[in-house]
Amino acid sequence: MLSRAQQILVKRAQREAGLSDAEYREALEVVSGCHSSTDASMTDRHCDLVLAYFEAIYWRKVDAGELQAACKPNAVFQQRRYWAQKNTRQESSRDRYAAASVTKTIADLEGALAALGFGAAYCASIRATVTEDRTDPRSLHVYKAALQRTLRAKQKKTQQFTELASVNSQPF
Repeated sequence: MLSRAQQILVKRAQREAGLSDAEYREALEVVSGCHSSTDASMTDRHCDLVLAYFEAIYWRKVDAGELQAACKPNAVFQQRRYWAQKNTRQESSRDRYAAASVTKTIADLEGALAALGFGAAYCASIRATVTEDRTDPRSLHVYKAALQRTLRAKQKKTQQFTELASVNSQPF
């Protein structure tokens, strides 16, 4: 389901593209299979597709002289092909946000392993073992999970070693 901000953005795009309610609903049906932006089955990908579709309609009308190009600083369609290029089939804005979050977590895990004495080469060997296709966005999640398992195991082993060393160092 779309967030309230996304629903508002879609409605603003409808107004800027000069679409009547009937044209708007028809476009939603064609692009997403939904009748309303509040439909529970509307996804982020649908929102991206609808905005790109409305953008094409808007610029076609501007080129035909039916609409004047927007001059407001917060206009939905400020530049041509913005929405069409922003969120492609390969990657949406939510995908980029999630990837940034995963990338930060991976960096933190690699740093924690480095603090235990396992450097970049060790992490690279883990990545090579668990990921077959580095272009697949899921490979980051697989690598993160492998790093988490490895870090837990290494921390447990280090803790056991520390406990054993303290037991052996006590006098009899």
